[in-house]
Amino acid sequence: MALAIQSRDRRALMILFAAGALFAIVQLDFFFPSTGSPLVGGSIEDAQERFLDAQVQARRKPLVEAESQEAAKVLVEFESGLLQAESAELAKAEMRQVVGNLLLAEGITMRSSRFGNVKLEQDHFAQVPLTVDFDCRVEQFVNWMTTLSNSERLLTTRRIVLRPTKTETKAVRAQVTVSGYLPVSRTPELMERQRNSTPGGLP
Repeated sequence: MALAIQSRDRRALMILFAAGALFAIVQLDFFFPSTGSPLVGGSIEDAQERFLDAQVQARRKPLVEAESQEAAKVLVEFESGLLQAESAELAKAEMRQVVGNLLLAEGITMRSSRFGNVKLEQDHFAQVPLTVDFDCRVEQFVNWMTTLSNSERLLTTRRIVLRPTKTETKAVRAQVTVSGYLPVSRTPELMERQRNSTPGGLP
């Protein structure tokens, strides 16, 4: 008699567990989009495994959401640093003004400047390179590089050449290529060039 009771209780517990697992899976269907009953063709062990997987996913959800929010914040900050000009030609003028103002902020006078070719940067952005030549003291150059990295505009240095001119005053002649960026949508000529260079064109 005792064995019969234990067996019956065991079956009841298994049924109870299966019902609980099924309920949990249905409630967490966000993680496991269902195409039918989760227990069809399966077993209690399968249901338990899916239930445990759902618990793991549920615990990860806040972390995933936090990472997504952080990525969105970084994207907003990145986009706010893009050049504001509406075309590549206007972007060149903006670059000369931005870099020139950063030099003047450190008491440095630009000797000359010239632009490189505006080119595609990772499919979605256009790079606008500007090479500037100037003379300054070493400490002025260091301060300018710091100011450059802290600029409201997203600027990167692509090439730096320093030549000493007066060792007694630690003066150098600098040639630096600085790049700014704007959305490729503002450079239709680049988009057209990319379309023509891609087999079959862009989708």
